[in-house]
Amino acid sequence: MDTGLKTKFNYQTRLFFLIIVFTWILTFAFFTLQYTREKEYKVDTINTELQMMNIKILHNIESHGYHINEDFINDIAALDSVRVTVIDLKGDVMYDNSHDGEMENHIGRMEIKEALDKGEGYTIRRLSETDRNEYFYSATRGDSVVVRSALPYGKALVDYFQVDSVYMWVIILIAIIVSIIAYFATRRLGQSIQNLSDFATQAEQGNILTYDTSSFPQDELGEISKQIISLYKKLKQTIQERDNNLRNAIFEEQEKVRIKQQLTSNINHEIKTPVHAIQACLETVVNNRDSFDKETIMSLIDKAYQNVQRLCSLLHDISIITRITEAGDQIKKTDVNINEVLDVVVGDVAQFPPEKQMRVNINVPEGMVVQGNDTLIEAIFHNLLINALSYSGGRDIFINMIEETPEYYKFRFADNGVGVAPEHLSHLFERFYRIDEGRSRKLGGTGLGLAIVKNAILFHHGTVSVRNRPTGGLEFTFTIHK
Repeated sequence: MDTGLKTKFNYQTRLFFLIIVFTWILTFAFFTLQYTREKEYKVDTINTELQMMNIKILHNIESHGYHINEDFINDIAALDSVRVTVIDLKGDVMYDNSHDGEMENHIGRMEIKEALDKGEGYTIRRLSETDRNEYFYSATRGDSVVVRSALPYGKALVDYFQVDSVYMWVIILIAIIVSIIAYFATRRLGQSIQNLSDFATQAEQGNILTYDTSSFPQDELGEISKQIISLYKKLKQTIQERDNNLRNAIFEEQEKVRIKQQLTSNINHEIKTPVHAIQACLETVVNNRDSFDKETIMSLIDKAYQNVQRLCSLLHDISIITRITEAGDQIKKTDVNINEVLDVVVGDVAQFPPEKQMRVNINVPEGMVVQGNDTLIEAIFHNLLINALSYSGGRDIFINMIEETPEYYKFRFADNGVGVAPEHLSHLFERFYRIDEGRSRKLGGTGLGLAIVKNAILFHHGTVSVRNRPTGGLEFTFTIHK
């Protein structure tokens, strides 16, 4: 049955109904209590007046040697139309001012019993067996007789015993006011509970981050409800962030495994090429040293040497990128002067043949120092320089510091060469990615230069991007954290 009520009525209706029932039960209890107390007070008042009359009659009887003075009794009784009866201690009626004939024994009357036991007694409303009328009886015991006075229970006495209507209406008015207040109070409470119920439903469906709490009442319950929702939202966001971080960590771990596998595969492929070339040259020399002339032998040895240099460069680049990705937390950082690094890197241009050299234009303030690893910072500028010298086909290289903040320096590294096709831009930082496979191998590139650049910049908490310049050539923009 309780389940049916919950389904049919909401919490606000049930609470309002309970308050109304309690209020009206309490009103009825107050009304009943007041009625009882008021009636008892009025009964006591009438009984007291009749008892005083009885005492006067008893005093008159006892003072005249227990002689009943009928005139005295009639004079007193006539004032209030009271019926007076004098009864001996055995219950026999000795005198009754309203009846002259013989009357039955009154020992069994309630008021007489109480008077004999306690000295006085009364009966509020009882039908007289003598005249068949209803009376309010009050009896008082003396030394030898009991005097009983009886007030007719007519309209006047009925009206007297009625409860004060003003008090009754005040009680009813208070109950109505309490009911109205209860309605609005439960309405506000029900609104908060309904809103919480709606929130719980949306939370179950996962739609809580945008939940609007403006509909909650501006009271303590509304504020508590808002705080509960706010805490739940924060908890939900924390859980989501935790789950996202966990997914990202799992993805990163899977990505590391994939990159390791890909790197291992690429390394095997890249190493085999120079090793096979070295092996082929040396096998040719060994197998034909008696038939080849010196010039042919030296040419083969020179090719083997070039592939040895290429293999050394490849192993060097692999060592750098593996060190960054696998043991970055073990790489030491010191104060690195960017100007000194650029002087060393630019000096490398002199090692290129004159036809491959380019003009290097540097616009970097003096005394620029960062907290980092000198080898990796040098690798950033060195690989960008080698990339421009090897593939740009331009005449100038531009190195500029374009922004300084309390956190980082921003650099622009550009050339005025031919640039690359747009579809290659997003792949330039991938390991072993080559735009022209044959041309890159011919020029001795390892395919790791720009990958080293990106990972070295990330190691220094920076960012890097690349685009084609409107006037021609590539433009790298990157930051290095101070």
